[in-house]
Amino acid sequence: MTRPSFEQIQQLLTDQQLDGWLFYDFQGLNPLTLNVLNIPATAHLTRRFFVWVPSQGPVLVLHNSIEGGTWKTLSQDWQVNLQAYRGHADLQPLLESLLKPGMKVAMEYSPMGSVPYVGRVDAGTIERIRALGVEVVSSADLLQHFFKWSAEDLVSHQRASQVLMDAKDAAFEFIRARVRLDQPVDELSVQAVISEELRRGGLHFDHPPIVGFAAHAGDPHYAPNPEGNRILQKGDCILLDLWGQEEGRPYADVTWMGFYGEPDADFLRAWETVKAARDLALQHIQAGKQGWELDFAARSLINEAGYGEAFTHRLGHSLGVQLHGPTANLDDLETRDTRTLLPHLAVTIEPGIYLPERNFGIRSEVNVVLQEGAALVTTPVQQDLILI
Repeated sequence: MTRPSFEQIQQLLTDQQLDGWLFYDFQGLNPLTLNVLNIPATAHLTRRFFVWVPSQGPVLVLHNSIEGGTWKTLSQDWQVNLQAYRGHADLQPLLESLLKPGMKVAMEYSPMGSVPYVGRVDAGTIERIRALGVEVVSSADLLQHFFKWSAEDLVSHQRASQVLMDAKDAAFEFIRARVRLDQPVDELSVQAVISEELRRGGLHFDHPPIVGFAAHAGDPHYAPNPEGNRILQKGDCILLDLWGQEEGRPYADVTWMGFYGEPDADFLRAWETVKAARDLALQHIQAGKQGWELDFAARSLINEAGYGEAFTHRLGHSLGVQLHGPTANLDDLETRDTRTLLPHLAVTIEPGIYLPERNFGIRSEVNVVLQEGAALVTTPVQQDLILI
């Protein structure tokens, strides 16, 4: 196991005037602790443990005595102290020896559950720590520093983005060819074309891409299925949402829109509104802002255009080795995400208007990697509909 960067953690704690970070897990309930400490999923840990990282001084692992051998192996390169407890009667005095009244300690906790992606420590454990006279604060912004992209991550992501674009082009060419020959084209067949192109490009994806025609595009998470598999009709919009990653590297994730025939004024007005919201967010996104601020601005534009009720999800999500990552989202709807956008982290920007009763849904999705200066848009930005 590679030793966690405890020096980096301690510097961050000092910068944020915190006395320490108390990592905790029980049977995988806190994957953020496992990620930051680089504990593999294969580690056989069945009892609760704490890792105390003070702003100054030695790091301590507090573990059940049954798992002493496991922890000796896990921490062999960590340069930490190991302290075993046998049972619940032993645990409390050990915690009391570490945590003193008046301390301010970070844990994976979110006040009022406002950012549930961070709220991984159970309420009872939070109560136990507070009972020691300790103030528990959220580790939300601390955590983000341990999910930053490397230069190699960015290059891999850009390669994945190009594969997505090739797959998107192949899908629209397939649709055109079928229409040209007056042959039916259905959602599942287009999905199969995209999936094959992604595999050919060496990408992995957690589930098949979204292909939605007409009203099906009005369901943000529509999944083509044999029972409802729609055949493309003239006057249908076409929504393609596709994503993929090189193994172990960050995802790329885009949504592209097409139309079979001539779109009417109603559809075009909604399309232009989605583009305007996307472009507004692209204009203002930068490191240092909080995630909710971008959502608020884009959502306000869509509200003013009269489509507010039809924008049913957050503006964008964290992007990383997980498609929906653990860092800041662009969200002032599902949550108010107050986490700060940091350099070397990435998000999607994907406003949408979903009106299945009018036989359409629209989304435009791009990827942005935040940098110290201007944000880097890593996927093409669609300006014009793909007309069939």
